[in-house]
Amino acid sequence: MSGYVQVIERIPKPGKNEIVLERSVAILKSLDRRGTVMASVSDATDRRVVGLLPFESISDLETFHDEYRANPGAMKQFEENGADCDKVRMEILHLLELPVRPDGGPKYWGRTSLVAKRGELYNLVGVMREMRGMAESVTFGLTRTIGGNADSVRVVFQLSSLDQLEAWNNELASDKLRSYRERVNGLTVQRTTELHRVEYSRQG
Repeated sequence: MSGYVQVIERIPKPGKNEIVLERSVAILKSLDRRGTVMASVSDATDRRVVGLLPFESISDLETFHDEYRANPGAMKQFEENGADCDKVRMEILHLLELPVRPDGGPKYWGRTSLVAKRGELYNLVGVMREMRGMAESVTFGLTRTIGGNADSVRVVFQLSSLDQLEAWNNELASDKLRSYRERVNGLTVQRTTELHRVEYSRQG
């Protein structure tokens, strides 16, 4: 499959989380396109506001970059929001497998980053695809980053509730998925997880 996601992660300065969140939602609305804004509720590092912009193809993403750079008003909004952040991080993800969206849309997103041993990335992707087909509580997505750690795979969960997250964690720990856990453990050097609550989303 093909598809890409532009990710914008903002780490607000102390006391600036709500204003950064509000501006991030306003910026996405002004773009008049699909996208999601989330706020972290359990993070591997700093509290953050995450924006996701999906694209059907890499050429669509390039067109968006060109149009955005040519829009002084949009650039000003971006810089003003960034001024209230300790850090702004950009990342492009290549979609390998789409997550299944729950009925009514997700209330939470879970993200797990797996770092493969050198030379084992594609074996890891293969095992995760097998596990995806076995999972019953959630059908997760798989992405690879363009830039950053080239050995990393991100597992993405769209969750209707925290109960669904708990059901997945219980399933992951079950005997049914034991062989997959062991294979993943043998192929990776690091695993980090984070949880975000959806604050705004537009699909059409």
